[in-house]
Amino acid sequence: MSFILGMDTGGTYTDAVIIDAKDRKVLCKAKALTTKDDLTTGIKNCLDQLEFDRLEEITLISLSTTLATNAIVEGRGGKVALLYMGAELEEDIPAAKSIHIRGAFDIMGRQKEALEEEEVKRVLESLKGKVDAVAISGYASVRNPKHEQEAAKIAEDVLGIPVICAHHLSTALGFYHRTITAVLNGRLISIIDDLLVSTRKVLKEKGISGTIMVVKGDGTLMTEKLAGQRPVETILSGPAASVIGGLALTGQKDGIVVDMGGTTTDIAEVSGGSVKIRREGANVGGWLTRVQAAEISTFGIGGDSRICLDRHGEIQIGPEKVIPLCVAGAQWPELIHEVRSFRRTGDIKSYSAQEADCYFYRGGMASRDVTGKDEKMMEKLRERPHSMTYLARIIGQDPETVDLTPLVEEGILLRIGVTPTDILHVQGRYNRWNRDLSNAGVEILARRQEISTAKFLNKVERMIKVKLASACVQAAANFDLAEENRDGSSLRPDQGMISMSESEAAMYLLERAFGSKPSSVIDPQIHLKKRLVAIGAPAGVWLREAGKLLHEDVLVPEHADVANAFGAAVGQVTETVEILISMDKGKYLLNLPWSRMECGSKEEATFYAIHEGRKHIEHLLADAGCRNWKIEEKFSDIMVEISDVEDIQDVQEKTWMGQRCFPNKKILRNSPCLPACKQKNIATRLRDTT
Repeated sequence: MSFILGMDTGGTYTDAVIIDAKDRKVLCKAKALTTKDDLTTGIKNCLDQLEFDRLEEITLISLSTTLATNAIVEGRGGKVALLYMGAELEEDIPAAKSIHIRGAFDIMGRQKEALEEEEVKRVLESLKGKVDAVAISGYASVRNPKHEQEAAKIAEDVLGIPVICAHHLSTALGFYHRTITAVLNGRLISIIDDLLVSTRKVLKEKGISGTIMVVKGDGTLMTEKLAGQRPVETILSGPAASVIGGLALTGQKDGIVVDMGGTTTDIAEVSGGSVKIRREGANVGGWLTRVQAAEISTFGIGGDSRICLDRHGEIQIGPEKVIPLCVAGAQWPELIHEVRSFRRTGDIKSYSAQEADCYFYRGGMASRDVTGKDEKMMEKLRERPHSMTYLARIIGQDPETVDLTPLVEEGILLRIGVTPTDILHVQGRYNRWNRDLSNAGVEILARRQEISTAKFLNKVERMIKVKLASACVQAAANFDLAEENRDGSSLRPDQGMISMSESEAAMYLLERAFGSKPSSVIDPQIHLKKRLVAIGAPAGVWLREAGKLLHEDVLVPEHADVANAFGAAVGQVTETVEILISMDKGKYLLNLPWSRMECGSKEEATFYAIHEGRKHIEHLLADAGCRNWKIEEKFSDIMVEISDVEDIQDVQEKTWMGQRCFPNKKILRNSPCLPACKQKNIATRLRDTT
């Protein structure tokens, strides 16, 4: 008998489950706080809680994570130098240095300008000791990768650091977004390497020697080696694993999966037993990539969302994430005395600071000069966390006049405050951590609003339910519009999703529908056509309540608290290679992701496409350790206008320039009126069926 260990390292918790490899039943599970400064500690704490005495029989370890996504959003990661060629990049790129070098191909893969090796060597010599990785991106490199490959070989010889070629990460046209993907991949190498190294270290200590796999953003698995080379593909890995886990735990084929985590709530639509994929690429931290990922709507409310009072004294929930008071109180119980010592005097009613807040010193130096009073508070925080009241007292100021937000924004301090998790502790519906500190924080905010604690709790609970219900409606609208785009409706493909929060009419109806602002003349109701499936640690409490506002029973499966780790454990290996056959002056061109071939006939090109494609994914299969698999070949003919423009977009079904354009295919944007060329895409897919 063999077993599978599924693990998820999130921004707040590290979860683990052990399942039987045959029947997929959960045998044991555990949850521990993620220790960002040393992932090893959090992983070890989690595995220590697993009550399982057959660890040596674990044959597969499957990991999912939000570390890559969070790093992009927070602007963290290694320093990357970008070498690009063939066209100018006029928009922002997330690279430490961007350098244009000579060398160019046209859109058909014909060389227009040779690569100059001496120039490449000079540029690389100037980067020694200044960057952690090099990204190389060439215009039309998916039609001919020769220049990228040559420049990469020189970079490896000169610098000896990770080198990323853009054509390795995407076969899709779109020079700018492919370049962004390559740069982000370079920035994430150290992030994912840290996770893999920490995991291997703990597994070795536990005597676990199985194969390690990593969940990609589309919910499928890739090898540990590939994850180290292509960490950008782990974008949205955690949410994708959660959706897969929610499906597997419930057996539902259709529904809306709502995953409420510590930082965000992620929502995905499921149809026919699978989650929909964003073929155009995941958008993370404002960067549109060419990484295929699950189509997920993310909202800034979670169990660790900050609850505070805004400058008008009104309750605000999220989007900032803080350490819950209850969690901090479990580790530093002495904070309870500091928080309870708050006594507001005078008539000051500024809300820039919250006396319920505490602060934890994370480390680092401020980028600006700090005042003597700031330094005095920092000195105390280096010893242990303290409350705002305590810190204000040691510098002789009123707590309401102290603002440490700049140091929090720089990542030097972490804020500890009231969260939805604290609300559950005060209400007695969740008792994992320190309830006393939660009580003290909530009492302060209630006094600030000059209402009873009970009334404050009711107001906050109502707001959380309304925010979650509104998120479900907004996500459903996004999915609906995306489907209309795919089906070729009247919407333009480049038209963005609507934002209900920016529409007064939409907010008017939502507020009346959810009872936030009752009306005597209108009573709108909202019903979802698909069942809500709630997963995540707080899901069973908050989502059931939110479901009532939508007149929908919410399905909360057993083990919903570790659905992400379960999803990682039951994931499958799927690999896809796309090969393009096109015509150029009577010749058939075979564009493989790793080379370019000229063939004498369509039949010859098709033969080599199938042969090379199957050989490629069988090699990937062997690396992944799969024993049984199924290969599918899919053909599609696409009519396109040929132009030396690589900027593309999805289009609807319509007649354009006298040629038939099919839905969901790619055409060239702003192409001039040129003869059409028939191209053939051969998509070869590998699926592990073990």
